[in-house]
Amino acid sequence: MSRVKLIGDMKEEIEQWFQLNNISSSEVTANTNLQHCESWSPVENGAIKCNVHANWINAHLHSGVAWIARDHYGNVTHHARDAIVHAPNHFIAELRCIIYAMTSLSDLGVTSVILSSDYTEVIEAIKSPLQWLRHRGLLQQVIQLKEKFQTITFEDEKVAANGIARDIARSVLRDGRFQSYLAMGGPSWLHDKIAREKHPSNI
Repeated sequence: MSRVKLIGDMKEEIEQWFQLNNISSSEVTANTNLQHCESWSPVENGAIKCNVHANWINAHLHSGVAWIARDHYGNVTHHARDAIVHAPNHFIAELRCIIYAMTSLSDLGVTSVILSSDYTEVIEAIKSPLQWLRHRGLLQQVIQLKEKFQTITFEDEKVAANGIARDIARSVLRDGRFQSYLAMGGPSWLHDKIAREKHPSNI
């Protein structure tokens, strides 16, 4: 085999290697971005991020509501759960859960918070209350509670990224935990899951 032919073959193999690795790198990047979108992430501005969820089944049963607050390092500052009654639908249960979280955070002295829910319609209603007049009573409570914070933002959260709040809310009915409960830190039975969300690179 001539030197020219050998060099040509080597160049072709190198080009193929780079092409393959570029494709692979793109796939890894895409998967990483997807994972980031689907997993919990802390806020970057030093505010507290509070995830909420209402586990509503029907109008005749209690609904489990819960929230969990974490700082910009992913450390849990507080979490809480409660059981509410007379929620005719999931929308109202979620709104009442948000009011519960806002009241608790205000009482704890939190002044800057990003409140996240995977119930998109509720977040839309809070941002545009005049378009949701049917729920103006509860939305007015949210507006009044907003005055207690220096900054408060309401954000959509992916269902997968709201897993901890969902797990705590589900435990209310599943384990019969109907008494209101507020604690520092996170629940011990979710320690591993919280740690994985705090350090996703270790997964």
